[in-house]
Amino acid sequence: MSKVEKYRAYAAQLVRNPDDATALVNQFAVISDKKENGQYYLPLAKRAYELAPNDISPVFNYSSALHRVGRFDEGLELYKKALKLADAEWLPKVTHHMGIAYRALGENRKAAEWYQKAYDLDPNPQYLKDRAISILAQGRLKEGLEAFEIRREVAVQKAHENQGYLISQQKLPEGVVHWQGEDLTGKTVVVYHEEGSGDFIQFCRFIPKLREMGVATINLCGPVPNLLDLVADNVRVNGIVPLSGPFECDYVVGSMSLPWRCGVELDHVQGSSYFKAEPAKIPRRGKLNVGLVWRGNPAYGMDVHRSMPFGEFCPLFDLPGVAFYSLQAGPPGLEVTNLGLDGFVANLEPFASTWRDTARLIQALDVVVTVDTAVAHLAGALGKPVFILVTNASDWRWNRSSQRSIWYDSARIIRQKKQDDWAPCIKAVREELKGMISERRVKAA
Repeated sequence: MSKVEKYRAYAAQLVRNPDDATALVNQFAVISDKKENGQYYLPLAKRAYELAPNDISPVFNYSSALHRVGRFDEGLELYKKALKLADAEWLPKVTHHMGIAYRALGENRKAAEWYQKAYDLDPNPQYLKDRAISILAQGRLKEGLEAFEIRREVAVQKAHENQGYLISQQKLPEGVVHWQGEDLTGKTVVVYHEEGSGDFIQFCRFIPKLREMGVATINLCGPVPNLLDLVADNVRVNGIVPLSGPFECDYVVGSMSLPWRCGVELDHVQGSSYFKAEPAKIPRRGKLNVGLVWRGNPAYGMDVHRSMPFGEFCPLFDLPGVAFYSLQAGPPGLEVTNLGLDGFVANLEPFASTWRDTARLIQALDVVVTVDTAVAHLAGALGKPVFILVTNASDWRWNRSSQRSIWYDSARIIRQKKQDDWAPCIKAVREELKGMISERRVKAA
């Protein structure tokens, strides 16, 4: 059955009996794929659990629902209960989610152990990919990125699951040779963009390491040509080749393989700017001009743990002398219209058709306030002041013990203390913006 057919069948069962625990579990499984509003579905999971507290499906689903809304401690305790109920078929999945729970709580060593246990039970490469992320979150950059090589195996698995749909790592021409640490003197290397756009912006800084290792020719390829153009503007390469090939090269290397293959450790990372762009000519409407981004790509599985509604920014809007601009891409930009704030928040999306355009717009602003998106990486790469708003269960690269980032000197990390409670973060941003406008007034006096 299709997802729609399943939804209708389970709904019909619940119309007849809203206390049908099996139907509740099945309905929750269908609708919980949504990337937001997890709190709306939590009561269904709880109801099924209370009806069948010793059945593995309701226990596991309720654990997952609690995790989704940020109640990580409670979710972990129920995962522990699910472990005791799990049979051989369920055990790898529950064990994997124990790792997910510990990762969300910031206990990354425990997370890595549980991911390994899950893999030992069921050799699913996704479990090792998650383990690699938990190693990266411990600050073990070289070891974590080496372990993250498993992503290529994960990509093959996902391509199979998606009826042949190929993601970026797998779009390379047949017969290419991946660099495994061989001598590069006089060689030609193609560096390919993999994972997200933000990842490529973050890791392209290591491309010059290839020159130090004797590479004669460096070309770029990837699924977003205009992002390659921006990188080529700022990193010395010889050219850009189409992702479809053919490649006339000795080796290819993924952008996230560069650091560890080149021997980079975390304490080698420099946070100074490495991109430049001419500022775009836009009206400067205030003494302090602020760019805003509030949502990432909804296709990202953990987007629920990084995006926020535009309305959360509204407490900033009473600051005299501060003008706001939307750098948000796609349908979420309509949230400004829905609140009737068109004009007050100037929409820059029509002027950002390429990554070069976006870089120029950021350069024309004074500061950017964004959730964890590629715009955060681009602002940091440009050396533009940027406040990066993150959830308590944020990505590995934003250190939970510091407001500073080793990756970008110009960035400040502002973290939630409670899932979906953005108000304290916005209050902190407001104080920062007040300080910035005050400094400008003093300088102008």
